[in-house]
Parts: sequence; C-alpha cells; structure tokens
Amino acid sequence: MRPGVRAAARLVRPASRAARRLRRDGSLTLVGWHRLGSGSDGLSTSVDVFLRQLEVLERWGATVLPLDDAVRLCMADALPARALALTFDDGYSSVVETAWPLLRERNLPATLFVVTGYLDGNKRFPWDSAAGHDDADRTRLATSAEVAAAAADGLDIGSHTVSHRWLPNLGVDDLKRELADSRRMAQELLGCPVQSLAYPMGGWNAAILAAAGQAGYTIGVTTDRGANTRRQNPLSLRRAMAPNSAADFALLLDGALTWLRPLDRWRQRGGVRW
Repeated sequence: MRPGVRAAARLVRPASRAARRLRRDGSLTLVGWHRLGSGSDGLSTSVDVFLRQLEVLERWGATVLPLDDAVRLCMADALPARALALTFDDGYSSVVETAWPLLRERNLPATLFVVTGYLDGNKRFPWDSAAGHDDADRTRLATSAEVAAAAADGLDIGSHTVSHRWLPNLGVDDLKRELADSRRMAQELLGCPVQSLAYPMGGWNAAILAAAGQAGYTIGVTTDRGANTRRQNPLSLRRAMAPNSAADFALLLDGALTWLRPLDRWRQRGGVRW
C-alpha cells in the first residue's frame, strides 16, 4: 500500500469505526486473496503474512461465516457482530494445498472461485505467462481432482467464469457461455449446486448482473470495497482484496479503505487486457 493511502486510511479510521458502531443494520465484510507465495506481484501473499492476517482477524473479533450463510443472514438483517466471509479468486494450487489447511485448522470457512476452463493441470493464466514467472509452484493452478478433493474436505467452491475474460466487453452469447457454462462445469465436477460467482477483475454492470441471475447464480462478488447490508444487491456484493500487510489488513477490516471505492470503479471503466 502506498504511504499516502495508508496515512489517509489512518486518518479516517476513527470515523469508520464510529460509523460501524452506529449502523443499525448489521454489515458483512468480504475479503479476498489470490494465492500464497513469495513475491511482490500484487497477487501473492506470503504464508507468514497470511498467518499474521489470521491473527488480526482473531484480535478484531471477527465472526467468520460460510459465504452463503453470510449472505443469507445479511439479506435478513440477522448478521452477528463483525461478520466476515473469506474468499480466494482464480483457483491457484497454493489455496487448496496451503491456505485451506491453515483455515481448516482454525475452523474458518472459505470460498474458492475457480476458472473452470483452467482445471486440466496444464494451463497458466496469461498474466503469469506474460510476466515470465520462474516460480512454477506459485503460478500453478489446482486441477479438477484437487478442487473436488478440497470441496469434499469442506472448501466452498464458486465460479470465476470459464476463461477469466473481461465480462463488460463480451457480447450476449459469449457472456452467457462464460457464466452458464462455468456453473454447469463446476456443478458436474462437484455433484452439487454452485450458487456463487466472482466477476473476473471485478468487471460488472447491470447487464452482467441480469445475465448472472439468468444463469442461476444467487451470489455475485465484485472488487468494490466496502461493507454490505441488506440493501445491497446480492449479485453485486462489495469485497476488498487483502493488502499484503497485516497492519494494512487491520485498516481494511475497520473500513478505513472504503473511501477508495470510487477509484476502484474508475479504474475498471477502461477495462483490462486479459
């Protein structure tokens, strides 16, 4: 996190804490990661930092809930205090091999959003290939067998589309395939309904929300920061991606980074390469 952003977040932190205490309806905080591993590539969180972030969660007094339960309680205005749900995007192997066992030891539920067209064990994402990473373990994706085994062990699985494309640029037919086919493929793999979706790179609009609902999703997760209340559309839930620092993670939990949400939306309007 840039020093200026951190300083501003610390200034607004008291107001954020006060607003949380005064809010009459309960709020739900969603937090996301991508993968565990060394490096400062914007996607990787070291195991040491991840463990310290889990300690921050405990000190903060978080009530960590399964995503579907958290959203149901949020919409019913029945959330416990400091309700939280943990998520991971993309389907990196480090999530099923390292992050999930660490969470399971602590009885913390989580959801992994997988890109169903990348589960054969032989593919890497374009951004990892373009960056020329020499750490194959860091960029390796979980296979369908590994995802199914983790799901059988309690890890919740959601969709992250078929090929991780920028959805706002797609036509109606391509959008339908990315959403409906990924849900069908995940359900065939797991043998159970898949209700949740994370929009690749946080790209969404009203048409995408409608298409997600038509494809059968009841939960849609964005990358727009901020807490969720019963007034939030469950197909456009707010979520912050975890900063690569335990101290900055505490600022996120306190809502001190919510003021950056307009910047998030401005960055997304131009789209992305992948």
